[in-house]
Amino acid sequence: MAGNDRVMYDIDIVRLPYCEILPKAGRSYSPHEHDAYEFHYIVSGRGSFEIGGQLFAVLPGHFFYTKPGTEHRSVVPADGDYLLQYIVFLELDPERDAAIIADLETRMGEGTFHRLGDRYHEFFAQISRLSTAPGEHERRAATFRFAALLYELLVGTPASDYGHPAVRRALEFMRSHVGEPYDLEALVAEVGLDRSYFVRLFKKSVGVPPMRYATNLKMIAATHLLLITREPLATVAAQVGFADEYHFAKRFKQWSGIAPGAYRRQV
Repeated sequence: MAGNDRVMYDIDIVRLPYCEILPKAGRSYSPHEHDAYEFHYIVSGRGSFEIGGQLFAVLPGHFFYTKPGTEHRSVVPADGDYLLQYIVFLELDPERDAAIIADLETRMGEGTFHRLGDRYHEFFAQISRLSTAPGEHERRAATFRFAALLYELLVGTPASDYGHPAVRRALEFMRSHVGEPYDLEALVAEVGLDRSYFVRLFKKSVGVPPMRYATNLKMIAATHLLLITREPLATVAAQVGFADEYHFAKRFKQWSGIAPGAYRRQV
């Protein structure tokens, strides 16, 4: 390619401000839109997704996106489970990021479902942790890693398998037990590994110890419940696996820096 024709990307312009797992309490069945590109990675459940008035069936392992301004919503059958998914918001400037936007639209396509399978659970767990970290370098790492995944998909060569099967199994267990109490021993029994080896393996793969990540999932679910419901704190605590409201409040404050009641009032 001639030098004058080379397309240059300014990675400093691209921002990935948010990547989180969307728990049951945070699902939305009403059509809505965003100002950013919204990427979805389906973890479990069954249902459909409506994009711009068109309905698509979605399955675990599907990866797809909607553009800014496109109305979309989850559609779940009455007898079905909710769609447990990771949501990634990517902010792109229409002028400065025109080349990246063009590649997304021509090579990936809005509403085109890519079958990643379940091997990317660990990858999205890492992106989730990095995107919400207090340090700028961690957040930039999340952007770089997610951009790399996009371009692997755009050129048709997704990366080799992410992570250890036991870590992926542990992540699946955590996501399916957000509303239930469990301890490290239960997690170790689920994956069938030596306790100390599993803890080292999980921390190396995801970046934090397993029970800290489990707490993160529960607290994220709790924030959604606090925001979208008026349920008393005892009910919120029970729905994220805490039998004791006061224990839940203590852990929530340790996690967020603010008590759950104050969080609900301020946000």
